[in-house]
Order: sequence, then structure tokens, then C-alpha cells
Amino acid sequence: MIYLVFPTSWHPSQPYLSLPSLKAFLNMHGVHDVIQRDLAIELLNDLCTWEKTKPLYERIIRELNELSSKPRLTQEEGEKFNKLREAEEIVMALKDQIDAAVASQRSQEFYEIDQYMENLKIMDVWLDNILAPYYPSQLTVIGSQMRFSPYSSKEVIDSFKHPEENFFYDLYQQWYLPDILKEDIDILGISITSVEQIISGLTLAYLVKQHRPEIHITVGGSVFTKLVDRLESQGSHLFDFVDSFVVHEGETPLLRLVEQLRGDGDLTKVPNLIYKKDGEVKVNRPFAKEELNALPTPDFDGLPLDFYLSPERVLPVMGSRGCYWEQCAFCSIPFDHMTFHVRYAENVVNDFKTLQEKYNCNNFFFTDEALPINFLRTFAAKIIEQKVDVQWTGELKFEKSLLKDDRMDLLYKSGCRKLIFGLESYNQRVLDSMKKGVELSWVDETAERCMKLGIAMHFYLICGFPTETREEVMDSINFVLNNQRLLDSPGFSAILSQFDLERGAPIENAPQEWGISKLYTPPEHDLSLGYSYETSIGMNAEETNELYQELIEKLGREVMTFPHNYSLSDGLLYLAYHQKHSLTERLGTLA
Repeated sequence: MIYLVFPTSWHPSQPYLSLPSLKAFLNMHGVHDVIQRDLAIELLNDLCTWEKTKPLYERIIRELNELSSKPRLTQEEGEKFNKLREAEEIVMALKDQIDAAVASQRSQEFYEIDQYMENLKIMDVWLDNILAPYYPSQLTVIGSQMRFSPYSSKEVIDSFKHPEENFFYDLYQQWYLPDILKEDIDILGISITSVEQIISGLTLAYLVKQHRPEIHITVGGSVFTKLVDRLESQGSHLFDFVDSFVVHEGETPLLRLVEQLRGDGDLTKVPNLIYKKDGEVKVNRPFAKEELNALPTPDFDGLPLDFYLSPERVLPVMGSRGCYWEQCAFCSIPFDHMTFHVRYAENVVNDFKTLQEKYNCNNFFFTDEALPINFLRTFAAKIIEQKVDVQWTGELKFEKSLLKDDRMDLLYKSGCRKLIFGLESYNQRVLDSMKKGVELSWVDETAERCMKLGIAMHFYLICGFPTETREEVMDSINFVLNNQRLLDSPGFSAILSQFDLERGAPIENAPQEWGISKLYTPPEHDLSLGYSYETSIGMNAEETNELYQELIEKLGREVMTFPHNYSLSDGLLYLAYHQKHSLTERLGTLA
């Protein structure tokens, strides 16, 4: 059996696309013994249930009594004692509310913003306290925090020796491992697509390998795609419990891995695979990419779709991989995907229709890094022509061509309710330094057209790009905060991020062009996905951090976090729900 797992954490409104894409591809090629599990949503669902977590409360009481009996406590024991004592009180206060909060988030009460915010607050407070036995580790609805660094394989492995802190180890072992080990598994695939999932995903791999060493464990996802050189040159200890890593795109590599492990066992024939043989790390180059138009519609069968925290389903879809622009100085997306390639619009429309009918889903989230304008134009026309009634959102680059021929009207009529833009900066010099290929006039015209049509917007902004000054950052912030029409437009959201220099970004290859004199990573951070650096132009690290902290507070006072900033998927549902009464009138004006 092929057993595919998506580990904690991810946003709980919708499933991730990786496993459904792999399952569908394997099925299409005759491999039908495939199970997929989203442990991210399963763990969240189980932890937010009083009946399931009673033993954790009993442990809180037991550990409180044990610490109370000690004549003297260390500083660490004292801190944990205080946390347990707080948790005892809070858990009792919330035990009759937690199940109701989860149920409310899956009901029409989701659309009542005060109730929505209250539900999430209850869940976060509950998680913080029901997991008090693992203090100082913490879990929220959308993330986790531990004292072990996910950037260091040494610390990740060290976390396995501390189940009293690594709640993934303890809870996975208690709640999920027995069922997994009952299955006749020959290949376990774990998708690790974010830093948040490194410890949880590798913890699962370690646990399974301890009990069933004969299972071939393979790890895929974008995280390790960025770490090929580290895995190859350093012979990571991760190979002690992970048999292989699939990097870049994974459909054909996973199929070939299945064929070889069930056949001749020749791993040299598996593209994009990293593995260890005779003590030496092997990397199967050249790396291959998929023919997107040969891929089937994703298959979400087996995922607990009713566990996600929304009253209606939102499913991810894919129109392209990579980025057609491929020039932004800060971006590592082209490194992840090698080259840009796109799916035919007709095939994506068929994906929408299939998923709508099969899963009763009318809301879709494009996972593309930057949807191509020509693709969108054709896609939107076909959606309208075939009368597919859906709402969707996706990420675009600001392009002059988007403003031609009433293309945005077409997008709205096809069901586009929100566009996500990587604005990054509202300063022309900075945009040019970033090599964004964007003119501010395009930003102004696009924003104006979106507001007129009723298409919501999300802006990603960056603070502290190399060479950027405080005044230039303020140009971006003021563009948002001094534009009341923008702030008042339904569904508007904006997130400011502090600049990170990522591995694989073009800036890495010519840092001197941006006044960067030194790139460095702590030697123990072998899983680091970026660099620290020194710069001689613009703000230094301390100035950037101070400005960032100041501006996120300022932005947070004007741009409401819930639901649109908190979750783009939730925001899509809100827009579709609250605009449904005026939709016929709006569309009539565009006819």
C-alpha cells in the first residue's frame, strides 16, 4: 500500500493540493492501493474535542500534583507549574465551549464576524492550555512553536528524545501510529511544504521507521527541494530514518519509485530522487518536470472534507507551475519549479466542473504563484460559455495587459471575487531594484478597476528589501493607509512581511548588486532555507526590524485581520456570501 500523509500545520479552511494530485496520478497509472491522510486537520480536530482530550486534562492535574509535592522547584519547573495551574482553570472554563466553537465554524455562524472571531479565539486559547503538559511548546490553529529549531537537523532529531515537549511525537504515537502500522504499507510518502511541517513530518517518519524499518519512507515538498546541495554534500543524519527525498515535481518520480520498489529496485531510474546507497548520497539528475496537460483532476477521496473549518468547501486547483516572469530578485519560486509551464484552460475548466460535481464545491483557490493573463482570459471565457457557477481567487502579477479589452470584467463574470497581488512596494525605484517589471500606473489603474467592479484585493508588501530606505517603505504603507476607498472596499487585505533572503533567489548569485557584502548561515542550521546578511546600502537589520514592528501595528489598526487577512479562503467565502444578493445586479451592469 502507498500511504500518503500531510503533517501539521496548515490553514484549516481547505486541504493542500499535493496529496490529491499524487493520488490521482497514481490511480490514473493503475496504482490503486493509495491512502491519503491530512494529519494537520485530523490533529486539530481531535485536539479541539473535549472527549478526546480528557486524558490530557488528567495529565495536567497529575503533573500539577507531582510538582506541588516537591519541596523546591527549578526555574523551569516553576514556569511549567504556573502554566499548568493556569491551564487547569481555563480548560474547565472552556470544556463546554470548545466543541461548540468548532461546530459553529462549520455552520452558517461562520458568516457572523463576531462569532467567527470568538470561535478562533476559543480554539487558540484551548490549544494553548490543553497542551500545557508539553510546555514550553505551543500549538495554535495555524502554527506551532517549540524550542527546537526546524532549521537544524540535530535539533529536530533531538526533539524525538523529548516527547514531554514534542507533542507531535507523543500524540502521533498515541492517536495515529497504531492505525498506520496496522496497514500493509510498503511506501510511506510525507509531504513537507513549509517550515512549520519539518518537525511534525520528520517526527512521523522517525516513529514509523522505529516500528517498521522495512517501509520505504520518502519525503517530498518544496522545503527539501531547496536543500538538495545540503543533503548531497553533508550526508544528513535524516537518512537514518528517511529512505529518500523527492525534489521538484513529484508525480512521475513517485510513480517510478513505486514501480522500482515493487519491481527491479533500481532507484537510478527514479527521476528527482535523492537517496543513500553504500554510504554515499545519490542525486538523480537531470531533474524532470511534469507535462501538466497529462495530469488528471486531483482526487480528494479519503480526506476528511467535513473536518475543515468552514461551512462550505474550498478546494485548491492549479493552472500553472512556476512563474512566467522568473526575474524578481528576491524570489526562489523559479528555483523550486525549474521552468514555468501551464495547463490548458480547457483542462482547468474541466477540473472545476469535475470537482464541483463530485465534492459539491463551488469555491476554488488557485495555487499558482502568478496566473498568466492569457490563460485567465481563455479560462474565464470558457467558464462563462459553459455556465459553470463558481467563485474563485488567485494570485496575479500586476500587468498592463490585464487592463486591456475589459479583461477584468470577464474575470468578475467568471466568478473571480478576489485577486491576490505581490505588490511588494509602491516605490518605482524599489520595484525596479526588485526587477518586478511593474509600473506604478498599472497598480493604480488595476486597483481602481477592481474597486469599480467589486473584485476584492490582497496586497503582499515587503519591508527591508536591500537598498530600501525608511521613506521608500513608507511609500508602500501610505499607499494603503491614505487610500480610504481602498481600505473601505469589501474584502481588502494586506500583509507586510520582513524581507528574507531565500536560498535559490537571484539575489543570492550577485549580492553585491544590492550592497550585500556577506551571506552567512549558522553552520548548525543545515536545514536553513535562507541567509543572514550584511548590507552597506539602505537600512540595516536593526533599523528594518524596528520599522517592521512599528508598521505591522500601524497596518493592523486599519486593515482588519479577520477574516480576510487571516485566511484568503475564508475571505473568499465571506465575499461570495455577502455579495450574493447584489450579484445579479452587478453582473447585469457588465452584460
